[in-house]
Formats: sequence, structure tokens, C-alpha cells
Amino acid sequence: MSLVLVADDEPAVLEVLSHVVEDLGHEVVKARDGEEALAMARACRPHLVVTDHMMPRLSGVELCRRLKRDAELKGVPVILLSAVLPQGAPEADAFLHKPFEITDFEALIHKSLVDAPKTAQGAGHLPGTPWGQWAARALQGPLEEARRQLRRLEAGAPVDRSVLEALRAQLESLDGVASELARPQGGALPVEPPVVRGAPFGLRLTKGSVS
Repeated sequence: MSLVLVADDEPAVLEVLSHVVEDLGHEVVKARDGEEALAMARACRPHLVVTDHMMPRLSGVELCRRLKRDAELKGVPVILLSAVLPQGAPEADAFLHKPFEITDFEALIHKSLVDAPKTAQGAGHLPGTPWGQWAARALQGPLEEARRQLRRLEAGAPVDRSVLEALRAQLESLDGVASELARPQGGALPVEPPVVRGAPFGLRLTKGSVS
């Protein structure tokens, strides 16, 4: 069993991708944008990262670049998904163009984990373990300090609203990481409806087009 980080800003797509990974017998941690994915990767050290390209705050390609620059994460394989990059990106280890078959996605997950360097295979801090609970507690201090600074900014002299919004967004990411780390193992949310094997993914779960 491996730990797989799945990142996508569309909730329905995120749930389906996560469900497929869980069906293969792996643990999943979820991120709703690139910044949150990067924070979770640093906290959990997954065996594999699956990321959409078009995401707020940090794109999938930029997430790949940040992971490859990290000494502890550079060996973790990354599968990039995109409807707008026909050939993928050199920063990713593997690529699937949307829409794609679920069976192709499953095969690529299996191949990526089998081909992963030994350093990546030895990674993985599963949510709900004592390490994860400790990490969740360790995040509480920085979170509270950030909240305190935010309250001071809001109560003080006029400041650039973009600074406040950036701080709020960072707090949301940290909250998400802490919640995911504290989640009991095996407590992932179920997905409805079930995924139909062989159905082209990216067609029936679209907002216009999945990207």
C-alpha cells in the first residue's frame, strides 16, 4: 500500500480521482490547489503525486517544479493531468491528457509506483498515525500565531487587502493540512456515484471542460 497525494480544484473530480486510487488499495490525501498540495507533500512525503494543471495559487506544472527542487521530494513521481497541455510538461514524470480512460489512469498509477526510485518508495507518513497526529499538533502553534497576526492587521491601520487575502488563503491551506493529518486512517470520504470502469474521464464530470 502506498500513500498518494491527489490535487484538483474541482471537488467532483478530486473525489473521483481519489476513489480510483483507493480502489487500487492505496491511501489518499487530498489537496484543493497547488499551494495546499505542496504543503501536504512536505508534511506527508507521499509515494506518488497526481495533480491537475489548471489550479489556483499554484499550477500543476509549477507544483512539479517546486517538488523537484525539494531535496526530500525530488524523487517522488508526479502524474500531471491536463486538457490544455497536449504533450504534458518536462517537469512531470508522467502525463495524461483529459479526457482519459479510467483504466489508463489506473495503469499509470501502477507503473509510476513500480518505477519510483527507492527513496520515494521508502517515504510516506500515513494520516492518522502517531506521526501524523504529532504533526497536526505541531501545526497548531504556527496557525494560532498567524491568526493572531491577522487579527492585528485587521484591527490596525489600513493595509493592502491583497496581503490579508494571501494570509487568509495560507491559513486555509494550513488548516487543511492539519485536518488531513489528524484524520483517522481509512476515514476517506466515499464517492458517489461509483466510477464506471472504461468510461472516458473528463466528459461526464465537466464544467464546460475539465482542465
